[in-house]
Amino acid sequence: MSEPVQDRPKYLTEHLSELRRALIRSGFFALAGMALAFWRSDLLFAWLLRPFLQVLSKPSAAVAHVHELQTLNPTEAFMVDMKLAAIAGILLASPFLLVQIWSFVSPALKAHERGAMLTVFILFLAFFFGGLAFGYYLIVPMALDFLIRYNLDFHFIPQWTLQGYFAFVVNFLLIFGFLFELPLVLAALVSIGIATPAFLSQKRKHAVVGSFILALFVAPSADPVTQTIVAVPLILLYEIGILLSKVAFYRRNRHDPPQAGSIDI
Repeated sequence: MSEPVQDRPKYLTEHLSELRRALIRSGFFALAGMALAFWRSDLLFAWLLRPFLQVLSKPSAAVAHVHELQTLNPTEAFMVDMKLAAIAGILLASPFLLVQIWSFVSPALKAHERGAMLTVFILFLAFFFGGLAFGYYLIVPMALDFLIRYNLDFHFIPQWTLQGYFAFVVNFLLIFGFLFELPLVLAALVSIGIATPAFLSQKRKHAVVGSFILALFVAPSADPVTQTIVAVPLILLYEIGILLSKVAFYRRNRHDPPQAGSIDI
């Protein structure tokens, strides 16, 4: 079936005008999200401090030496509040931002490309927020507990600042947020012809070993239990990536069959 007749081509000035409107609307949604997040900064601080307070609530001799977080200058709490509001505001506005991106790029896509792009948007958000939840509820408390004990083993009293704690939590969450995008990365490699589902399946053993090696760098502790807790989700993500790569491979060959003599990895 032939593609439907497209509207007349748009001039560059029309595209720039649409881009400007999309950027203005995106900026408005981002600022609205930041304002809402700053207004409820009490909830943001409660969310940020929850893993730390969770560790302190444990009946342990180690946490008895740990005191509350400190601020070392008059503006530290305010600056952390502003950074939290900026991050939370962008996350709150992310669905609206993606809608603006979608409204700008979708007219230039074919029907099957629109469906694929929309699926990618949804999966990107789902995997990213899944990684944030995994890091926040499991990895960050484990890391804090390990680091408190590590400091005390060397007779150092943990006296952490609010700014240092904020940077630690945000960095951990971003690491796991992007690690959870592994299935989309694998599907993208198949979509552009760099790999095939068969190749990814053959490398499954390597992926298992690589997951445990990566866990050595991102896990808060070197004990086998913690390593396994971090590595198993990565292995599952690799398996999900193989499934998504099969879908991407099917769509690629259906809409763009491989040429005779082409070689897949």
